[in-house]
Amino acid sequence: MAATTLDTADPQSALTAILPSWFGPAFLLAIVLGAVANNAMTAYSSGLALPAIGLRIRRSRSVALDGALGVALTLYALLVSNFLDTVNTVLEFMVALMGPTVAVYATDILWRRNRYSGAELTDETPAGPFWYTAGVNRAGATALAAGTAAAVLCLATVPWTGPVAAALGGTDLSLPAGILVASADYAVMMRPRRPAASPPPAVSGNPPAAPDPRRGGYRNG
Repeated sequence: MAATTLDTADPQSALTAILPSWFGPAFLLAIVLGAVANNAMTAYSSGLALPAIGLRIRRSRSVALDGALGVALTLYALLVSNFLDTVNTVLEFMVALMGPTVAVYATDILWRRNRYSGAELTDETPAGPFWYTAGVNRAGATALAAGTAAAVLCLATVPWTGPVAAALGGTDLSLPAGILVASADYAVMMRPRRPAASPPPAVSGNPPAAPDPRRGGYRNG
């Protein structure tokens, strides 16, 4: 309701016009504390990102690197360019990467019917079922690259307009294009290794076999 009556071009001045004077400091304090709490969780998650993709780096250094990049980008947005335009541009380009990433993740969940083993997921040895080729699932990497390329071709932003978007008169189809291409590519490349629907029954008291995603079947426990 406030957004319909305030001047969103200058939200800070607009808020001071409707808020009582005593509430201003409390309101700013709430914003600062909320930003700190949100960024603490974000920094924690980002600190896990680089080690998760295989880079041997301490989590503290990973957080410091992400923080330095975040500060640099923030200073650029505030001091060099228009802040809102920069944020919008970054979000638009993020779609080209995040859409295919989530598509690959969701497709893998459906492909495996959400049957994962926590012990196997954390097994980082070459013998682990999720090691694939030198620690990289080529199907996932290829699908991500193909989906991102498709999204970039369909992207329509101020600094960049893809050829597909230009041919459609500036229509931005980067999100559906990236999702569909990445999901279809991943599903096709992983189909030869599709695990069976259910494990075979145990024989002579042996425990059921666990699925082996590398061979598309099951291996004995």
